[in-house]
Amino acid sequence: MSGICGIYQRNRSFGPALLEPMMDALALPGESERTWCGRDPVLLGVARRWNFQQAVSLRDVSVVADADLVGYGDLLRTLQLDPGSCPNVAEAIGRLYLQRGMGFLECLHGAFSLALWDEKVQRLLLAVDRFGFRNLYWRSEDSRILFASRPGAIRCVQNDPVSINHQAVLQFLLYASVPAPLSMDRAIARLRPGTYVMFEPERTIERQYWDLQYPEVSDYDISRLSLELREEIRTAVYRQLEGCDAERTGCFLSGGTDSSSVVAFASEKHAPAQSFSVAFQEQGFSEIEFARTAATCFHTRHHEKLLTPQDASSAINRLIAFYDEPFANSSAVGSYHCALLAREKGIDTLLAGDGGDEIFGGNERYARDKYFALYHSLPVWFRQRIVEPTVRLLPESGGFFSLPRRYVRRANIPNPRRILSYNFFLSSPAEGIFEPDFLSQVDNEGWLEIAERHYRTPDTASELNRILYMDVKMTLADNDLRKVSGTAELAGINVRYPLLDDRLVGFSGRIPASLKLKGFEKRYLFKQAMKGILPDKILHKKKHGFGVPLAQWLLNEPTIRDLMLDVMHDQRTRTRGYFRPEFIERLMSLHKRQPNFYGEIVWYLMALELWHRRHFDESRKTIYAG
Repeated sequence: MSGICGIYQRNRSFGPALLEPMMDALALPGESERTWCGRDPVLLGVARRWNFQQAVSLRDVSVVADADLVGYGDLLRTLQLDPGSCPNVAEAIGRLYLQRGMGFLECLHGAFSLALWDEKVQRLLLAVDRFGFRNLYWRSEDSRILFASRPGAIRCVQNDPVSINHQAVLQFLLYASVPAPLSMDRAIARLRPGTYVMFEPERTIERQYWDLQYPEVSDYDISRLSLELREEIRTAVYRQLEGCDAERTGCFLSGGTDSSSVVAFASEKHAPAQSFSVAFQEQGFSEIEFARTAATCFHTRHHEKLLTPQDASSAINRLIAFYDEPFANSSAVGSYHCALLAREKGIDTLLAGDGGDEIFGGNERYARDKYFALYHSLPVWFRQRIVEPTVRLLPESGGFFSLPRRYVRRANIPNPRRILSYNFFLSSPAEGIFEPDFLSQVDNEGWLEIAERHYRTPDTASELNRILYMDVKMTLADNDLRKVSGTAELAGINVRYPLLDDRLVGFSGRIPASLKLKGFEKRYLFKQAMKGILPDKILHKKKHGFGVPLAQWLLNEPTIRDLMLDVMHDQRTRTRGYFRPEFIERLMSLHKRQPNFYGEIVWYLMALELWHRRHFDESRKTIYAG
């Protein structure tokens, strides 16, 4: 583990010893260097694992940065510095700020979180990259600001006990992670992607310096546009490989279109590229044959690991301990072991294919939702005067004749509620799941407030692009990137995301929604662009990714099953104050009958309770003991 941290308190002098608990919380014992900089009233620290994690003090500016920047040579040339001189990245950021002022953030490409103290104007600035590759949390208490890459580093020095944010608990249950700007402590906030927060003597300002745009082109030639897209993807992969040692760089390879595309173009620069995959014995989960097809096609040095239930069991405690907030994306088990395999083979950087679904329109639910969106292409008068009065004569449920009525009912649910309405916790009565005291502390009308805000933000975009925007912010930034980057960090690997190169994403915004989802064909333009490069077997395969058979393991693998039974039947779980005991009993019964659906819900409850025991109960004991 690694990252940045700091304390800002006006009219106060303090020494670097105050940062030690925070840096201890950011670092694995004996693994990271620690350094600090700053001038009263600010201390900035970094627990360093990578050479791009740096601290520096210049004339009137101090900077700590966790910044794996892409195009670093271009940045140095912007500063009129010799790229061969290579000052540390924090120094480059500080100089850029002195040159450009607040516009300096727009010059930074890649993954970063940073803190900058401007002594002249008494300004503390915190910022994160465009997509949330890096996280940064902050808390205001007792006239001071605490910030860190991980909330646990804040919790260990805050004066007040952790106050659980029940709204964050609910959001976790909806999305398997806590979405920004929330955190599990009511008083700790997480910066949203592409934003900064600035603390000055008389004001605090939070602003967005970059966001996705969707200026869809209307005059286009499909053949030319697909060739442009191909070159944009190729260039993005090349950019992400700059500065990477071929012998110490590899690629995640699930065998899907995204990871295979990254491998295809990485193989042009690093021949042979190295690729890493995990496989499963359970039928319906392992798609290693597609990864092998890609590895053979692009002549990679391919590495595989057959993932067993015992591997999953050994990883669960490590993952629960690593994530400072509840995190229930079960495919983290596969990502972790894939990254661990790469580390064992001497790799320190992996390219990941995440992002393609959200910028090119690749998720099955986009096509499924279109079936309902089509209803609104009918004239309003026809729907209201003919269709809806007619379907109200049909039965509400049961049998073939109820289908039209159910279709119209779902079609009339506005997005994003419609596309999210399959979620278990949204489709079930809350009163039968949660304790009354818990429901009294959450906003019953605002369960989808964060998702709806994201959906409304690109106000001139098509409905599909609004959904894609929401998924970039939540499915990616709040979940998948935290999964891949987090598990890789735990394994000792740094990750880059070529398909989320901001210039490629900018190009994707120009692609008409009708060419992302053409009829019901997903990724239409992407497939045209990659035709002749990706094997047809991969280009037209059903999406899979790094899913793991956790639901089956919960029932059949003794160690994991025993953990499930211990957690779900433990009195601590049942008196935590979230769930009705009768709901837990019903869920366990449903899991036995339909494991592939209800197993994920069981895991959500387990992950939440295990997080409480590891990160909340223990930290509360520490605070009270102090």
